[in-house]
Amino acid sequence: MNNRIILLLLLWIAVGAACRKTEYTTIAEPAYLRIFNNLDYNITVDNKEAPQPFLTFLLDPELDAGGIPVAAKATGDFLDKRAAWARPYPDAVNTTLFQTEYPGSAKVLAGPVLNGYDLSSWAQVPAGKHRVMFISRPISEVPFFQLPKDLRSQVIIDTTIDFGSREVYTMHVLEKDVDTKTPGIYVRKETFINQPFSDSMVYVNFYNLSSSGFFERGKLRNNSEVFNLKIRDTMNVYYSLGKVNEQNRPLPVAGHIGVLMDKVVRSHDPAVHPYYSFPLFPDTTANKIYDGRMAQTFTFLSPAYTYENNPFIQYMGESNGRFSELRIGPAGMPGDVAYRTVADFLTGMVVTIRSGKYLNRSFATVNTIEYVNGKFYLMTIQRKYEPPVY
Repeated sequence: MNNRIILLLLLWIAVGAACRKTEYTTIAEPAYLRIFNNLDYNITVDNKEAPQPFLTFLLDPELDAGGIPVAAKATGDFLDKRAAWARPYPDAVNTTLFQTEYPGSAKVLAGPVLNGYDLSSWAQVPAGKHRVMFISRPISEVPFFQLPKDLRSQVIIDTTIDFGSREVYTMHVLEKDVDTKTPGIYVRKETFINQPFSDSMVYVNFYNLSSSGFFERGKLRNNSEVFNLKIRDTMNVYYSLGKVNEQNRPLPVAGHIGVLMDKVVRSHDPAVHPYYSFPLFPDTTANKIYDGRMAQTFTFLSPAYTYENNPFIQYMGESNGRFSELRIGPAGMPGDVAYRTVADFLTGMVVTIRSGKYLNRSFATVNTIEYVNGKFYLMTIQRKYEPPVY
């Protein structure tokens, strides 16, 4: 009898499990959002009243009677200062609590592959008008809504944004003015998903998102011994490509030395700046599958100079904002430049990854280089690629 009862119970559970429907969170009309925290200062005796640049992002917050957030439609907690390189896809093995961007490694509904672009580094949010709030929070491992009320009250940004359906947005928290230190929000509706970009070219655009007055009065952090970290509010940018040899030195690629790209003007206008390009395989000896170890150097010069008549050399001294260089490529390259960024550890701005039958296959990317208050940042977007065959 007991065995019969147990059998009936198991049968009932099995039928129930077969009929149960699993509900997955979906958004019928999504927009895609990525957020960076560009507030980069230390709290000292001189600025002890400034908000801690460690943030929580709230979408459509629910407030109690005292105006303290108690819930939100979406939450991006532990938002720390951004990293030098924003990868084209989330770091799947990253379990760090503190985030250098939103969504980062947070478990959210990520963006899809849209028009061939991998949007997995963007979070899906409902399209339409939303209240957006950023709150300065203590640096701790306590989740935001578990903090005491008084530690959930320092709102630094409270605004409304209208997100378009299936549009891609990059949002920055920025310092608007170097004197007042007032934080503000900058939202750029990206256009790369709708542009006819070639798979054989690497694209890049440039922004100077520094605070007003930074060049004249802003202070640099922890790099006083490095020359040429500041650039003026209007600069021209030139690119040079180098093939990295066995001694880890970038050797110039003919036809791609000091090529003028764009004029970079400091502004918080969120209009998308033009994209410029260089070939995915500029070296004619490459096999058109793997680019070989490559580096990209961007030279920023005051409009009074050109690449050909540039009188400045990094190790010779300070140019007072008239010259700076950013090099992107493998780690450990010799050569004197003001800024170095390691993106793809083989090919810099070009993504090289195992794909199809190839151990190393290079793919074109779309990139954005942003200069913010004495630092350069790179954001790389990748096209969908063929998965590896083992």
